[in-house]
Amino acid sequence: MRGVGKSFGVAGILAVALSAVPVSAQDGPVTPEEGPWRLVLKAQLKQEKGCDLNEVLMYQEIPLGDDVGVQGKVSCHDNRQFDFSRNRKHQKFRIELCQPTVC
Repeated sequence: MRGVGKSFGVAGILAVALSAVPVSAQDGPVTPEEGPWRLVLKAQLKQEKGCDLNEVLMYQEIPLGDDVGVQGKVSCHDNRQFDFSRNRKHQKFRIELCQPTVC
């Protein structure tokens, strides 16, 4: 019986200690790093679409043989949104304006 009280005491102390851990802003959604594909996309958006990149809203890296393709959605500072994709590392991005679809 004595061992049960000891383990409960340790669990109680651990619960109090964990509840006192501050939550930082870094615990939020993970944003993509300033990787090479993001820098190329940013420059291509500026040159072709006049878009100053605000944020990458969503992206997915897709293994294609020895290479990695990437696709996703970005937003500009002027609130436009674009879908982008690229199948190979050394290709230009395909960039299309997101527009509402009406059926």
